[in-house]
Amino acid sequence: MTASKIDIVLPNRIGDAILTLPSLVCLKQLRGKYGGFDSEYKLITHLPLEEILQALNLFKVSRMTLGEKINSWLTPSDKAFFLVTTSRNLGYHSRLSHGLSLPNKKLVRYSKNLAYLNYPYPEDALPKALVEFLKSRFGFACSTIRHFGICLESGYTVEQIRQTFRFDKTSLSPAGDFFDWKPPVPSHYLVFCMEAASGSKRKQNADRRWQEEYFFDLAETAFKKYSLQAAFIGISNVPELPDKPYFIDFRQKHSLKQTALLLHYSGGYVGNDTGPLHLSNLMKKNAIGIYMREDDLLNNSPIFPQLTTKFLKPVSSEEIYPALGKLVSLSL
Repeated sequence: MTASKIDIVLPNRIGDAILTLPSLVCLKQLRGKYGGFDSEYKLITHLPLEEILQALNLFKVSRMTLGEKINSWLTPSDKAFFLVTTSRNLGYHSRLSHGLSLPNKKLVRYSKNLAYLNYPYPEDALPKALVEFLKSRFGFACSTIRHFGICLESGYTVEQIRQTFRFDKTSLSPAGDFFDWKPPVPSHYLVFCMEAASGSKRKQNADRRWQEEYFFDLAETAFKKYSLQAAFIGISNVPELPDKPYFIDFRQKHSLKQTALLLHYSGGYVGNDTGPLHLSNLMKKNAIGIYMREDDLLNNSPIFPQLTTKFLKPVSSEEIYPALGKLVSLSL
C-alpha cells in the first residue's frame, strides 16, 4: 500500500513558523508511538529556514518555490495543511487542502476550513482538555496551541497527545553539523534587535517597536557594567548606530542560519517581540523580550517561556536594568 503524502506549509514569518514547532514535535512523537497511519509528512517553508529545520530532524523540508508549485501539480500530495492563509500559496496544489478561509483572501480557499487557526482563540475550536493540558503543562501561548489541531486532523486523539507529548529544553536540538560556522565577534557579547514588523508592515505596526535610544542605553550599560559588546541584527540598517567600538553592526550581513548561530554563541538576546526573539529562544538563549501590545504578550510568547523575561510597555531603559543584570549572570 502506498503511503499518503501530507504537506505542512509553514507560516511566512520567522516567529510564526517557530511557534508551530512544538506541534510538529508532538506529531513526530505520536507517529513514533502509534504509527503514522500510513502517511509521509513534508514541511514546506516560505522562509530561508531549510537549514535550521533540517538540523532539527523533524520531517523532510522543502522551500515554497515556483519549481515546488509546478511539481505539486505533477505529483500532488494527498493532503496539505496550510498553516498560513496567504496569496503566496497560490499555485500550490494538493488533492485535499486544509487551512483557514478568510474574507479578505477571496482567491485562497481550502477543501476544509481549520477554524482553530483563527487567531487568537483556539479554545473556541479545539477540545478544552487539550488546550488546558498545553497551557498548564508547558506554558504555551495561544499561537502555539492552535497548531496542535493538525495532530487531531492526522487521526490522533487528545488522550494520545496527553499520554505521549514530551517537551523541554532538550527538545528541538539541532544536529551537530549545524554548528559549522562561528561568528566573527568577540567571545562575550549580547545580541540586540530593535526591529519589529519590518518591511511592508513597518508603518502600520510602528507601535510594536520600543524606542531605539533605550536599546542603545542598554547596550551601553552592558559594556560599561559587564564588559559585554553589543551585536545588532536586523534586515534594515536604519537607524544608524552610535559610533562606538563596542557596538557591532551585523544588520543585513548574515543568513538566517548564521543569525541563529550568532545567537547561539552569544550571552543572550535583548529585543522587541519579533522573529529574532523566537529564534534566540529556539537556540535556548535567555532573553529580554519587549512587548508593546498586551495581546501579543499573551498570545505570542516563545515556545520555551521560561527562558524569556517579558516586559509590557516599559517606560524607560532603567526599568530593564535588573533583568539585564540577571541575563548577564545567567550567561557567565
